[in-house]
Amino acid sequence: MGRKKEIRTENEFKEYKICVICSTQNQMVNYIPLSMKKFNFETIYNITIKNSQYFKNKDWDKNLKEVLGKEFNDIELEQSDTYKVSKILENKEFEELIKNENSILWNITGGQRTILLAINKVISEQRKDKNDKICYLEGNNNQIYISHQNSKPIDYSKENFNLDITKALKLGGFKIAKAKGDTDFLDNNHLEKFFKVYKNTKNGLRELLIDTNKNTSLQEALDSLNKLNISNKDIVKLIIEWGYNKNKSTPFGYILEEITRYKVEKLSDKIQEIQTNVRLYNEEKIDDINNTQIDEFDVLLLTKHGKLIVFECKSGSMHPDIAKSTKYSTYAISGVYGLPILITPLLKNEIPPSFGFKKLGDKYKEIKASVASAQRAGLEVWGLDEIEEKLKKYIEL
Repeated sequence: MGRKKEIRTENEFKEYKICVICSTQNQMVNYIPLSMKKFNFETIYNITIKNSQYFKNKDWDKNLKEVLGKEFNDIELEQSDTYKVSKILENKEFEELIKNENSILWNITGGQRTILLAINKVISEQRKDKNDKICYLEGNNNQIYISHQNSKPIDYSKENFNLDITKALKLGGFKIAKAKGDTDFLDNNHLEKFFKVYKNTKNGLRELLIDTNKNTSLQEALDSLNKLNISNKDIVKLIIEWGYNKNKSTPFGYILEEITRYKVEKLSDKIQEIQTNVRLYNEEKIDDINNTQIDEFDVLLLTKHGKLIVFECKSGSMHPDIAKSTKYSTYAISGVYGLPILITPLLKNEIPPSFGFKKLGDKYKEIKASVASAQRAGLEVWGLDEIEEKLKKYIEL
């Protein structure tokens, strides 16, 4: 006979009034289970490290408490305690926790190796007569795995955590400052019509836009536009003028960002918030006049279930260091669950290893170099016509 399938119920975890978490820089892995309606924890214990010369656990814990709006019982370890399982088990606060008669849910997602070994030893020995469970959050597929559980993992992809980008970044220890003028958006209906013209790669519009990044004046660009045999020329003209108004040196870059924003917003039912041209700072130094920004994101979005996605939009060249920086900053703000993506002016059938990439001429030299830099740095590279398809697939993983 096959194993009887368990049915998940609303009261399945009702007995778990205590949750133990492990302090970590990416506090999103703790915020998610602590915020889910399925759980109803009355007490939270936080295994943290005090006075560490390597980690900023005190700041990380403060961030989680402020975003969550709850206080914890801290189990404070010295850095030297984490080198041996026996030292962790000797901690007075940890010993008191082990004596608790209630069932405990241990979230080990952010824990160090020795802490995990100590927890496993406690569950299998001192508390083997209790109904404790270990949980692990896998952010890549929006699931929480529960030990000693025959039923399938908990899928939290339908949860709405009511976060915004500011709070999500705070959970990683960062703040952002929005760039001036980033509320000046184009009409989405105009962008829809513009993109239909843009997709025809033989009509000369894309080449015209590439030239706008090469010291071409607005009047020269409009003169070239008048020579093209394209539809919706008045809307195309309006968008080109908007790009020059944003930045006379790289108008196409701003137009590319706007197309990306528009494409992303078409999936608004799955997105919590989207911001453009945001500057990233260390959270604890945001008010320091001498603080240097860590990075700037062209488009930053937060999904309803807590994933942060960074789009780097490049209409021309991109230095390899920028590609590496984008990847580093994405993982810094959101851990391994973040996704750094390069958006290029190309279409999906022109992205390597597609043969269309090789057919692009000298005018595309800088764009091709940007694609190569991004791929070497480990960024995904998306064509403009596949943003919705790929983003929807990634969000629903």
